[in-house]
Amino acid sequence: KHMSKIKSINNEQAQKLIKDNKELLILDVRRPNEVKESKITNSINIPLDELEWELEEIEEYKEKAILVYCKVGMRSSVACSILEEEGFSNLYNLRGGILDYTGELE
Repeated sequence: KHMSKIKSINNEQAQKLIKDNKELLILDVRRPNEVKESKITNSINIPLDELEWELEEIEEYKEKAILVYCKVGMRSSVACSILEEEGFSNLYNLRGGILDYTGELE
């Protein structure tokens, strides 16, 4: 049975992950106009529809933890599937997206 490399986590778990994992990549897959309004502190933005073409930007994170988020958690789960296909092995999907997130925003 294929074990998924994707863990779905909630707001509290995400905040703990960010606090505990200094190497974490926080990946925002929303559109740039959404990111302008607010984003999770220290996240980088690669919109979902560009992700497959921008993978070399995050290549060094193949084995490292990546927290992926969007607005409500739909696009981020698609993004996680793309990344899993491409061999990324430590993926966290933020359930409920930035709308549910109560941690630090910038």
